[in-house]
Amino acid sequence: MTVQTQTAAETFDLTLTRVLDAPRALVFEMWSNADHKSQWWCPKAFTLIDSAENFRSGGDWMSIMEAPSGSQYRMEGTYTEIVESERIVFTHHWVEDGARGPKTLITVIFEEEGTRTRLTFTQALIDNESARNNQQNGWNEFLDMLTSALAERR
Repeated sequence: MTVQTQTAAETFDLTLTRVLDAPRALVFEMWSNADHKSQWWCPKAFTLIDSAENFRSGGDWMSIMEAPSGSQYRMEGTYTEIVESERIVFTHHWVEDGARGPKTLITVIFEEEGTRTRLTFTQALIDNESARNNQQNGWNEFLDMLTSALAERR
């Protein structure tokens, strides 16, 4: 059996930070409540066509998005840690032709900044630079959609 280990310098982790104009409890609720999450959980111009949430440690989640071209993209995973209004940790897989792709680990941290919230999103275990760049583009659009959904709630 061959074991491969990557050092920090060889990883392709992605970290995105946003300061959102909303209190931490509301931002956490936007991630934890399936009805709220359905308003923003996809890139711009995409449509969320199906999702399932079991928001608890050990609970599974699944989403299917549709691009303007009609192509569908499925992602799924498992929540591994939830700390109310502070942190959500979950696995993430793309699913293609019924087969799960490589697993990544996503950590979302929520920190108060006065009346606003600093959200730090980290995706670890990404295979390569190209995959990281693709993930970065997609997740930035997700976070743009979250920002818009929060603005509509004001």
